[in-house]
Amino acid sequence: MVPLFGAVASDVGGRKLVYMVGLGSFLVANILLATLPAHIALLFILRIFQAFGSCIVFSVGAGTVADITEPAKRASALAWFLMGPQLGPVFGPLIGGAFADVSRWRWVFGFLGLICLPVYCAILFCMPETLRSLVGNGAGVAHQPWFSIPKLRTTPSSDIKGPKIPRPSFRKFLQLLKYPPHLIVSFNGAFQFAGLYGMYISFPTVLKKTYNWSTAEVSYAYLAPGISMFFASIIVGRGSDWLRKRAIAKSPDGKVAPERRIAYQIIGFSIAAAGKFMYGWFCQARVMPAAGLIGSALSSVGTSIVFVTSTSFQTECDPAQTASLVALGGLLRNIAAALAAVVMDGLLKKAGVGWTFTIFGVMDILCIPGILLIIFKGAEMRAVLKAQG
Repeated sequence: MVPLFGAVASDVGGRKLVYMVGLGSFLVANILLATLPAHIALLFILRIFQAFGSCIVFSVGAGTVADITEPAKRASALAWFLMGPQLGPVFGPLIGGAFADVSRWRWVFGFLGLICLPVYCAILFCMPETLRSLVGNGAGVAHQPWFSIPKLRTTPSSDIKGPKIPRPSFRKFLQLLKYPPHLIVSFNGAFQFAGLYGMYISFPTVLKKTYNWSTAEVSYAYLAPGISMFFASIIVGRGSDWLRKRAIAKSPDGKVAPERRIAYQIIGFSIAAAGKFMYGWFCQARVMPAAGLIGSALSSVGTSIVFVTSTSFQTECDPAQTASLVALGGLLRNIAAALAAVVMDGLLKKAGVGWTFTIFGVMDILCIPGILLIIFKGAEMRAVLKAQG
């Protein structure tokens, strides 16, 4: 739930303060975990603060991207941003493998603290506030020096063209949930991510059992979906922006509905489903390892298509509450990933790897009708929501 509260706070009080609090909590927690005497209670408490700091940044980051990029280039910018949460589960096992020893467990937290410190300093001293309701069109901070003393609160801009600061309201958040496309996009993303995360979880069990791989070899397997996701995100972002620009050129009034972004998710869900089928049944049949890894790569490509287009679509539907919408999607994805982690071992034992990922692939296919509903009825539902205020 923390990302939801952080997103609302960033949509009202500014992005930078939430970054400072969130990453500060993450940094301090990791330093303490790496240095304090080992104690199980301290471990649990500090891990809570660590999770608080890490999860709150994701939704705020999407809001920052929406603040500083115009819709014509937004998908390309979001593609770079979304690589963080997408590649985290991929690089985690690769990096963690270097610390996979009882005597070196503290270095996991030490490493996280070391890589967080320069990022935190850059945000603290170099990053300006970007929330449009506070800085207007950004003219006031455009010539800000590279290094500046951080402020806990930014004075609202006098730019009359800037949007007004929204009042924090739980009722307004509930109103977002009344707009079916937001729920469809968020739940679809959660269902798809559950399958991809389940695939990542299955690598150690499936690849060791099927191909007798070592722990190091299993960690290298994560490069297949990771590299594929990296290039797919860039290509999808640029492609989505190019197709939008082309549609605007053909439009009589020079406008394009946000639903044009979401149409490409049909391709994304189809590719992801095919990848899950391939991974499951190729591993079940003990086909060469490359075949199953190609399936995992395709699944990650499909996920990239869905992530980039979903976030772009939501930022265009309701730019003032971008962070809140992304936080909702992140919350559902985290819940779905947690459930996948709980059931994965049991599914693999009872159903086998083939049928397990057939289930996840079918879940992807079942998401497509929701996308069709948005394509054909999204504009109508958006008009109803706007009329309700």
